[in-house]
Amino acid sequence: MRTFDYSLLAKRVLALLCIGLLAAVALIPLLSSSSACYSPRSGWADLSSCTFDNSAVYPLEGKWEFYWQERLEPLDTLSGTAEAPAYMPVPGAWGRASEATGFSRYGYATYRLLVQLPPEVPAFALKVSNIRNASEVYVNGERLGGSGTPGESRETTKPRNHPYSLTFHSRDNLAEILIHTSNFTYSSGGIAEPIRIGTPAAITAIDQRNRTYDTLLVAGFAFIGCYFIGQGFQRKEDKSSLQLAIFCFMIALYMLTHSEKLLLEYLPSLSYEGFNKLQAVSGVVGFYCVSSYTYSLFPALYSRLFKRICSVYALSFCIVVLLSSLTVYSRITGLLLAFSFISVCYMFYVMVKAILLRETGSYYLLIGVIAVVIFTLSLASNLFFGTELYAVPPIAGPIFILAEGLFLSARHAHAYETIKQLSRQLERKDRDKDEFLLKTSAELRMPLNAIINVALSMHEGAGGPLSPSQREDMRLILGTGRRLAFLVRDILDYEQIKRQRITLQWGTVDVQGVAAIVIEVFQFLNKKGSIRIKNHIPPGRFLVQADEQRLMQILYSLLDNALKFTDRGSVVIEAAWQEEFLFIAVTDTGKGIPEDQLECIFHDYEQLSEADSLETGGLGLSLAISRKLVELHGGSISVSSRVGRGSTFTFTLPGNEAEAAAAAQAGEQALLRQAYTQPEMLDDLWKYRSADPPQSSGQAVPYAPRILIVDDDYASLKALTNLLSLENYSIASRSSGKEALALLAVDRNFDLCMIDVMMPEMSGLELCRIIRETYTPLDLPILMATAGQQLHFNEAAFRAGANDFIHKPYIWSDLKGRVNTLVQLRRSVSERLSSEIAMLRAQIKPHFLYNAINTIIWMSTRDTEKTQLLLYDLSHFLRGSFDFSNQETAIPFEKELELIEAYLSLEQARFGKRLNAEYHIEVSEFPLPPLIVQPIVENAVRHGLMEKIDGGTVIISTRQEGGDILITVSDNGKGMSDEQLSSWMKDDYRSSHGEGTGIGLRNINRRLLTQFGRPLILTRGASGGIDVLITIPWKEEVS
Repeated sequence: MRTFDYSLLAKRVLALLCIGLLAAVALIPLLSSSSACYSPRSGWADLSSCTFDNSAVYPLEGKWEFYWQERLEPLDTLSGTAEAPAYMPVPGAWGRASEATGFSRYGYATYRLLVQLPPEVPAFALKVSNIRNASEVYVNGERLGGSGTPGESRETTKPRNHPYSLTFHSRDNLAEILIHTSNFTYSSGGIAEPIRIGTPAAITAIDQRNRTYDTLLVAGFAFIGCYFIGQGFQRKEDKSSLQLAIFCFMIALYMLTHSEKLLLEYLPSLSYEGFNKLQAVSGVVGFYCVSSYTYSLFPALYSRLFKRICSVYALSFCIVVLLSSLTVYSRITGLLLAFSFISVCYMFYVMVKAILLRETGSYYLLIGVIAVVIFTLSLASNLFFGTELYAVPPIAGPIFILAEGLFLSARHAHAYETIKQLSRQLERKDRDKDEFLLKTSAELRMPLNAIINVALSMHEGAGGPLSPSQREDMRLILGTGRRLAFLVRDILDYEQIKRQRITLQWGTVDVQGVAAIVIEVFQFLNKKGSIRIKNHIPPGRFLVQADEQRLMQILYSLLDNALKFTDRGSVVIEAAWQEEFLFIAVTDTGKGIPEDQLECIFHDYEQLSEADSLETGGLGLSLAISRKLVELHGGSISVSSRVGRGSTFTFTLPGNEAEAAAAAQAGEQALLRQAYTQPEMLDDLWKYRSADPPQSSGQAVPYAPRILIVDDDYASLKALTNLLSLENYSIASRSSGKEALALLAVDRNFDLCMIDVMMPEMSGLELCRIIRETYTPLDLPILMATAGQQLHFNEAAFRAGANDFIHKPYIWSDLKGRVNTLVQLRRSVSERLSSEIAMLRAQIKPHFLYNAINTIIWMSTRDTEKTQLLLYDLSHFLRGSFDFSNQETAIPFEKELELIEAYLSLEQARFGKRLNAEYHIEVSEFPLPPLIVQPIVENAVRHGLMEKIDGGTVIISTRQEGGDILITVSDNGKGMSDEQLSSWMKDDYRSSHGEGTGIGLRNINRRLLTQFGRPLILTRGASGGIDVLITIPWKEEVS
């Protein structure tokens, strides 16, 4: 006796229940309404209580004012010229849904709706999906869009039904929407789908969603169709693949004529009637093909009679469509849907029978038929009820294709072998990808550097002045080039790590100094002024054995990542010893990381989201590289985060305070050998181990160029001292920025200053900026030494005022060349300054000499004794002016004072009582540079006093104040304007007032700064003239 299989029955019942549930779920969104926030009335919709955000869209359903056979203008309703309106339901077609009201199929009309809008929304948008068969939309009296040309007759109407969107602003929170439409070709006219309103972002999202769905569906069906065509040619005896391929192509064409109707964009010249014929034919042929496909799979279960009926029906429908006009076949479109529905129902019946008979793969086919049912119901709801075609995601098509693919794969015995082959191929592609990235990145480095350098030179004005837009373009090129350079660097580092080719250069590193330099770079790069970067690591307490450059790269990546995802607040770097590890933490106040993504962010090519990738750029390699580098150091890295409150990245390095100190002592010899490749100097290092830092070389020859070296590493100081002494340089060295500044305060005669970027307490960049407050790049060149290879570290050095930079470990030939170039630059400037002083001594002033001789001739006839005194003064003055051979850098003040007295004596003889001179000399026995005071006195006489009719008085005074001598030249002459007083350093202010003395104030100021570090100070005196103050250090030895 045969027993009944209850388990099989349960499975079948469950399958049928799932089918019913799936269909119900598909229909619920289609029949639901989105307009629950307002109650539509005749010609009026109050949306003031609705929430308009970037996702809310509301259909303007209900009854609109309807003006049949009227082309209502925007002002007609206000002027009262419009007739009383009828009311038409939207969505609804006047030829089909409104025949009881007396409206015919063909004609033109105007729809009108007043919409009350919320005041807080600045802009709105409308989505017009389907108005038959031509339309134009006016909002608040302004035409904003349309499709085709609505007219009052068939001749004046240009039919076209293409979805479009438009944007408008409400007027007093009210919008009047007028729609002109006409139909003289289709079986029904009017608004077939509701007009939808929302924010521009929401409507744009719908447009993009529809286009994305359309594109994916069309591309997917077309691609799968090509696949099935290929299968059909390979298996010619099996027609099912070709039938399924034709079905895919027809559905792709059908989707091109629905929703956003992309076919009109690809073929804009396609006629409206041709478009509709393609729409109808593709639909009927598609459903016929899927019916034939089912028949070819289960010929024993499929009725041949039904197959013939379907064939005759499809052929007849296509002939009618192709041979008749749109006005004819548009009336039988309902038959198409009826045919489709009957075909799908019969296929469903066949699939159920196949399941009951346990046909191989029949479950997949049933799923496919269910998908076709859902797709058919969606089309019917869109056609008859005006619902959105994509009210639910269009998964029916992909599900159908997936089901059929699974069915066909079940019929192919070699599927498993194909998967294995694809897996092996993927592994090969992955290796090829890595090799390709490595080679491409290596080839990109040099062109990228060239692009960046050319763009930088253009940005700095190498090709001439740039307009603001051109400068912005250059900045964009620079930024893009640098980001690409960082990507190339990350790819190369990643490949080196992956191939285990990275070798760490171990040494003792002060973490505070590394963090300070990285923060210094980001202070320059950070464009978000609302973010503060803080270094909470104290100097000298956290020394570890590490690769300084790689540690800098780790901190750079973590800080860069923190700044990318932080809009405001702070980023803090901290460190602490815990047992046998140093913990270094980078904390930000950014948007945080979801808990489920905390671990994956350290994976290769991994980023939080696609949006973050587009916004911040990069490949998602920097954190992965940082993790690998930390692990190479023997540590680990982790992250903790709270969404909306920020993240903390923490990594560890092995070691403790005692071990760090011991490692620093033991590592000096290795560090010196790595950095300078000079093992013969090791004996000197250990010999002077307990001594003070090397100060200078005793082997320097007289007048040797002087170099100040600043480095906190004793090995570096000793090695550089010995190496540069061999080149006959006189070396002075200091181990910190404070010591260097103290030395420069008492000894200013250096030709070059070489500074290490990485120093505790005061970094090299900070020291460079302080030096530049006193010295120009020509007065004291600065060579920066850094272990960082990133481009931004070099930029930071130049921004701080460095003349050049060199990377560690040093290459001796490179170091020697750069030092020699900068020293020669400084010596050339000094020689030029000395020559300038000598020439200034001999500078002849024809106008002054002519006036002086005329004055003496005039005086010779009146006072012989006075004439002799004037001749003596002129001789003394000319002797000082023509002293070519004297190139001393300092002279006694008494000698300068004699020259001043001689000059004033001659001028007083010329101008008489108009010129008075007073001397308040409290101290006179001190040296000063030549031609410092006399040109200032001459300037005061010629351009201050003598430009006044009654002349005035010049006062020369000296006094001692602490360790300084203060020399003041005051006059009560014409004085200077505020603009001249503030800009006298840029140009000699006397140039606009007559002939200068030949020695500008800028020259005097520069010599004072170079020799003493004290500027020339000009102020407006109480009498309206100018007071000029010169400060000479009393104990300074002028050489």
